[in-house]
Amino acid sequence: MYILVWKRGQQIKTFHTLDEAANFKAASNIDEAQMFSITVAPAISASGGSNEATNLRRLMYLSKSTNPEECNPQFLAEMARVATLRNREIGVSGFLMYSSPFFFQVIEGTDEDLDFLFAKISADPRHERCIVLANGPCTGRMYGDWHMKDSHIDSITTHPAMKTILYQIARSFSSMWSYLPKSAGNMLLLGKDPAAQPPEPMSVVVTFIYLVEFGSILSNPNLTEQAAEVLSTFVDVCVKNVEGSGGNIAKFITGICMAYWPINRTEDALNAIQQISEDLAQLRSQQAPGSAISLMYSQAGVHYGRAMLCNAGSRKSDFTLLGDCINTTSRIATLAKKLKTPLLFSFEVRCLLGDEMREEVEGAGMHQVKGRDKPVVVYQFPGPELDVEMVRQKIEHFTPGRFRCQMPVVEYESLPISQRPPIFDDTPKGKPRPRTPGYGGRQRSDSLVDRLIMIAKLAGPSISATGDSTLTTLTYISQATRPMSRLDLSAIMRTATRRNAQLSITGTLLYVNGLFVQTLEGPKDAMVNLYLKIRQDPRHTDVVTVHMAPIQERAYPAEWTLTSATEEMLATFPPLQDVLSQLAKSFTSLETYVPSTVVRYLTAGNNPRNLMPVSCGVVMLATDICSFTSLTEKSSLTEVWMICNTFIDACTSAICQEGGEVIKLIGDCVTAYFPGNGADSAVAAAQELFTFCRQLREAFVDVLDVRGCVSCGVGLDYGQVVMAQCGSLGLTEYVVAGAVSARVMEVESITREVGYAIVITEPVADRLSPQLRDHGIIPTPQAIEGLPCYGIAGEEFELDVDSIKRGIKALHAARSGEKPLALEPEEAKQDYRVSPGRMRHGDSGRRSNSAQGKRSTQVR
Repeated sequence: MYILVWKRGQQIKTFHTLDEAANFKAASNIDEAQMFSITVAPAISASGGSNEATNLRRLMYLSKSTNPEECNPQFLAEMARVATLRNREIGVSGFLMYSSPFFFQVIEGTDEDLDFLFAKISADPRHERCIVLANGPCTGRMYGDWHMKDSHIDSITTHPAMKTILYQIARSFSSMWSYLPKSAGNMLLLGKDPAAQPPEPMSVVVTFIYLVEFGSILSNPNLTEQAAEVLSTFVDVCVKNVEGSGGNIAKFITGICMAYWPINRTEDALNAIQQISEDLAQLRSQQAPGSAISLMYSQAGVHYGRAMLCNAGSRKSDFTLLGDCINTTSRIATLAKKLKTPLLFSFEVRCLLGDEMREEVEGAGMHQVKGRDKPVVVYQFPGPELDVEMVRQKIEHFTPGRFRCQMPVVEYESLPISQRPPIFDDTPKGKPRPRTPGYGGRQRSDSLVDRLIMIAKLAGPSISATGDSTLTTLTYISQATRPMSRLDLSAIMRTATRRNAQLSITGTLLYVNGLFVQTLEGPKDAMVNLYLKIRQDPRHTDVVTVHMAPIQERAYPAEWTLTSATEEMLATFPPLQDVLSQLAKSFTSLETYVPSTVVRYLTAGNNPRNLMPVSCGVVMLATDICSFTSLTEKSSLTEVWMICNTFIDACTSAICQEGGEVIKLIGDCVTAYFPGNGADSAVAAAQELFTFCRQLREAFVDVLDVRGCVSCGVGLDYGQVVMAQCGSLGLTEYVVAGAVSARVMEVESITREVGYAIVITEPVADRLSPQLRDHGIIPTPQAIEGLPCYGIAGEEFELDVDSIKRGIKALHAARSGEKPLALEPEEAKQDYRVSPGRMRHGDSGRRSNSAQGKRSTQVR
């Protein structure tokens, strides 16, 4: 018999007697620790003898039954009987629990035994979507005499709380898994939190695969309906070939696939990219007349270099590659379009090829690319050219006729409000948005809370006869800010019981290993007001909504105004706390990687796979760090990660606080969208971001830190986009794509030329409030695709790129010990900026207020 002392889901120490464990707990002042008494059997070797296992590991996973109807207690008992016979032979212990339709299993044993067993378990046809929740070393067996203990949830407790909570968290976790970046998923499979992992430097072969003229497809009104099907086909073809050749998909970006391979798979990488082109050619030949898939061509650029696999961002995260080689790869892919070749790769990639393949390639010249001082030498395979102009002509003259696709895109505004996907924040216009703590604050904010705040404002501070009394249930998880004793929990129960009885709210509260898991049910307006108060309670943090949906009847009797079921359930089956604790922690980590639209749709009780493809008008934002290549080419990979992480956190905080939705984190570039009537909010987010960069430079001005040279440009544009869920081969992407997605990047790029940090197009200017439109913007001489552009006025929003470049050169010179060159006085150059009192040639009379000399002011 052993006594295990556990704290926050981790085993602290093992004792032979209860007195020893109690004395240790008292002396260590760890009241929140829990003790379990178990019988630990010695590890059993394959030969039947006993020995002491020194490399024990514990693995916990979640899976979904392929036939829930047959999973009764008798079926589970037979499954456990067979497993017990097998596990006794190889020395594996553990338990298996079923809560329809999910299996939860823990197995413990040596590394070799677990790897062998889990490989067989994963291939079992009786379940699917096998996802590891925890996988790590342990100091002793917790289930030593359970070679496979089975338990149906109905055998553990009749309390409805555990069934409901397990189902809701497991369902949400399982649904979100396919949206997770594969690299982050691999971390979770190893039992690691991706956000807590240090950056991992590596040498990789990187590619950007472009869907040729995808912007033209989106611009053609006849093809808008088929855009989602085109994207989904592209995602599936890329996933099949990249992962089938040993590569990894990093992300999809509006008709672009970013992928990477280890350097020993360079030839496989080039073969996979060529196979993608061949697969698309085969699909084109098989399409019926009128199918947009017949317009799909691919073009790719490949480069080799050092990069860093890391987590970027905290509020919204991405687990991706960072490094100068990523930017160079995108430039080579752009160069492929100019050279009319389907595949272009650098000299560094050629050096990694075997002799046989190396003889097949031919030189494509030496070319200067943006962001690099030295030209790049590129190569290609001999073959027919890919005429992009020909593809564009085919798209422009294409007519679908009577063809009807399987994933038609519908106009967002044409849908009834109840059927519209939650692509926007519903906070009422004209009211200030709730602010969250600054960058890096611990308090999390999920997108559903914005809708709850709106409902609460509309419902008023109390229940009224006219309020929304729809019976609704809500489940959330949170992290206790300090250990909770029995007295603490009793105080919470007393207060909550009195309050909930007055509001006609019932539910349950669980406290497990420092985590709160609570379910509330009652009239919608009353429950929402209560939940908003609960979120502000200082006794917990990192509050994440798991589920919110209308219900037909209460799961908890009216007399259960709040029931704490923790002891009743965990005393019956102690391993249950490990399952619930690990599941809740993993869900909290996973939620930051999933698009906000998907999270909102999922927490409302819907299946994300039912998300309808829609098109709508949005204000698009794009921003990146000025002279990023120059800044990072002589910086360490850790510094690159630090710069990007700081910048991304600032971007996501500013965008989310102003009601925007982050689309993609692409190295040092962030894209987002705002509602069509949210132009002022988009400008406010851009102003806040640029102000942050200026304050960052000021903070590091006197030290040799790369953050002292960080500045950014922000572009804003308005246009139609398609929002759709794409992919079916184990990887799902929620894509926001449109011609405006590419155009806004061009708008951002001209910030360097015109000297304004924030540049907007005329369609955005038309949607600004009158005060900002007539007094806060200044015309620029630049136009993008015929659209006039304007800069946001104010000295604090001027962008001096030459000064930034000089600062970067001086930083690198000082850090390398070189004597910085004396800076010559800056040569007079043409000032493209137009003062508020001057008109740009050909400017419309609508801007005449600025032309009459009215002062430009910053308007927030």
